[in-house]
Amino acid sequence: MVSSGIQRLFYVVWMIIKLNLYFVLFTLMGGVLFGAGPAFQTMTDLLMEHGIDYQQVTFKGFMSQWRKNFKRSNVHFLLFAGISFFLGYNLYLSAQIQGLLWLVIDFVLVFVLLLLTVFYLYVTQYETKYEITHFNLFKLAFVSVFLNFSAFLKVLFGLISILVLTWFFKGLLLFATFALIAVWSGFATKDNRFMVARKLAQHG
Repeated sequence: MVSSGIQRLFYVVWMIIKLNLYFVLFTLMGGVLFGAGPAFQTMTDLLMEHGIDYQQVTFKGFMSQWRKNFKRSNVHFLLFAGISFFLGYNLYLSAQIQGLLWLVIDFVLVFVLLLLTVFYLYVTQYETKYEITHFNLFKLAFVSVFLNFSAFLKVLFGLISILVLTWFFKGLLLFATFALIAVWSGFATKDNRFMVARKLAQHG
């Protein structure tokens, strides 16, 4: 039992390292801006398809899926990045101004940015599972964000924990951070996604 537990831990750790290295490589191959979205989507696809079976994740397979995801995933990621940049810049400007009203605006902008991040994670999860239009994909992800507030908090708790850990151990950016985000988002949104799948099946 102990041996199998250690072996499973090794599989999980190596899968995370392997996926993260591929993510960094393919993000750079896409010039960062055009590589990150397809690379993150590909990580999500492979995790949902193969779990912790690291032997199924190969350079050739990652490249093939990355190319397949390139156009649609860049639409999702660039839209998310553009809105996030706009909100982040406005947050930066409002933070320079003192006053209760501006403090409230700061909190609202931070909350919207958090909502947008969770929304994007749902988009990547549903993109793996369903072949639907951009509009329906976004609608499904938007509804899922508000299905269960505890799930929303669970996603945020994991993300913040990963980012704080990365802040103290910068090497995780190369070996674990992005894969951990993909793994955690899949785990934390699982119940909501199953709920959505059941409702879709009932109305299908």
